[in-house]
Amino acid sequence: MKFRSSLTGLIGAGLLAASAAGAVLAQDATGDANARSPGIVVIPIEGGEAHFVVGDMAWGDALGTLSQLQTQTEIPPDELAQRLWLARHDSPPLFMFELARMTVDSDPAFAIQAYFLGRVRTMYDAARCLDSSAIEIINEASAYAGEAIISVMAERPELTVAAIETILESGSAFSGGNSPWWACSFGSNAYFAAVNEQTLSGDEWLMVENRWPAIEARITANIQSNLEMMRATIVATDD
Repeated sequence: MKFRSSLTGLIGAGLLAASAAGAVLAQDATGDANARSPGIVVIPIEGGEAHFVVGDMAWGDALGTLSQLQTQTEIPPDELAQRLWLARHDSPPLFMFELARMTVDSDPAFAIQAYFLGRVRTMYDAARCLDSSAIEIINEASAYAGEAIISVMAERPELTVAAIETILESGSAFSGGNSPWWACSFGSNAYFAAVNEQTLSGDEWLMVENRWPAIEARITANIQSNLEMMRATIVATDD
């Protein structure tokens, strides 16, 4: 059996880093800034293999970096949390889920804000992928926030409402500068391209930019709808 999901604890960050370094970035040869030549890391596990797409901060690279962050001891947790937050506009949203996990006990309101920022941006990145199977990364990545954050959201729904309101009012939902490649590389097309050592041009994995505003509008409408339902639930509970 082959697995292409989490399994972070079974991966050596050094192995992922080495594999990513060996991947050839296609844009140098083609002039296409969005071209990708993904590679594969295969990890033997009990009962099968774990396969991870790597190259140019693909899903496997993001997991390798996350694994490295979780095992490092040089940076104090408070400082690491601050660094993750400061880098939120230039890093894959996966790291917002790690930030939520790190801060849920000390600052639950902030943790929930980080969680939903990561969730909305992951939705946006996955929605811009031509491969519809990449949408599975939303729940896969969100799970890295851990179970504690889910419990806090259930117990204190007002924090969820406040977090979503802040994200919408600040306009930060769609202001991330990182490439959606980290999410798109989770899909089947990127996986098979990596296995077959193929290069994907930008128009083979990423929707054209003039379609992005419609995606933003659709996600915003969905968030607004859920926000209204949560507000109504809180009011009904208070009554």
